[in-house]
Amino acid sequence: MRKTFVEIDLKQLGKNVKEVIKSYPDYKYVIGVLKSDAYGHGVEVVKTMRENGVNYVAVSYFQEALKIRTLDEDIPILCMQPIEFEYVGEAAQKRITLTVHDLNYLKDLMQVSLNRKLKIHLKIDSGMSRLGFQDKESVVTAKKLISESPYLELEGIYTHFATVGFFDKHWDDQLASFQEITSLIDLDEIPIVHLASSTIMLAHPKISFANGVRLGILLYGYNVSPYFSKDGVKNKLRVVRNDFYQKKYRISDTYTNISLPIAPAFKMYTYILQIKMIVKGSFVGYGATYEAKKEMKIAVLPIGYANGIASRYVLIHGKRYPVVGEISMNMMTIMVDDTVSLEDEVLILGDEITLGLMSRWKNAGLAETLLDIGNCNERVYIEKKEND
Repeated sequence: MRKTFVEIDLKQLGKNVKEVIKSYPDYKYVIGVLKSDAYGHGVEVVKTMRENGVNYVAVSYFQEALKIRTLDEDIPILCMQPIEFEYVGEAAQKRITLTVHDLNYLKDLMQVSLNRKLKIHLKIDSGMSRLGFQDKESVVTAKKLISESPYLELEGIYTHFATVGFFDKHWDDQLASFQEITSLIDLDEIPIVHLASSTIMLAHPKISFANGVRLGILLYGYNVSPYFSKDGVKNKLRVVRNDFYQKKYRISDTYTNISLPIAPAFKMYTYILQIKMIVKGSFVGYGATYEAKKEMKIAVLPIGYANGIASRYVLIHGKRYPVVGEISMNMMTIMVDDTVSLEDEVLILGDEITLGLMSRWKNAGLAETLLDIGNCNERVYIEKKEND
């Protein structure tokens, strides 16, 4: 029996990493974000990322870090969410870096018995109102406490931006807030300072005092550079308005329409369960919402919304075939022609069916769509040759 699967092209993924690093060479630490099973690609991609230039990785949960450590014994791993104290000893043993987000957590952490060094990154809440230190006195205290501990080492400090700063003063306010909250310590004494994410790196000049960057969706081949057209009357008026706002509120310059030679490494395929003719007036799918206007040929596919998709059409041999009827949990139906056979492979995501298009169909973000599809279907790793 054939299968539904997600194809991960490791050759393309490696090329993406190389191209991004080549285009932005000023960061000493390129932190590949592998949270949520590497955006649905699977943390197995850590090997490809490291071979092509990523020298640090970041995850959300301790369990993710442990899985990566089984795949790579040496690559530094940052856990971006605080972990339970019962696992701190194991984190130190397996050289997993922890995030400290407030003084209470730090003081409790210092009570854990350790027999080897544990690296720490301080998280600053610069305006997103999630995890992090909010005042400069606490940061000073945290730095002092860590320096006095024989088993804790302050390796890094970071924040996360709520917005990308595209004619948006909140980004500038967050950057200023980070500088204020860290103003009583010397950032040059901290080995790694990382603030930017994929879109931030593309949209802004390099933050002078940062030597690290956290890259997620960009490494997977999705160019998230802010797009801005200056064509047409409405867009020309937007240019005038944005220039006014930029001067009035002293908003930072923003780079747009950045081109990078990267491409998605992620495709999804399925197969055909059945092909049949239905007569005019037949209803297709739940709710009988689709009525055949003429005799037509349909094909039934073994996927549905449980597979994370919300397709309007699919591709077979590069040709579009529309979805008819409601997509159900585990099946969907498409209208086909006489050129389609049971042996044909069906492309659900890839080529002209872009992640952006699928995300709009799902009314979801790019990362959410990747997770839904990547984590709901079997993954197959390949390494295509240049001429494939």
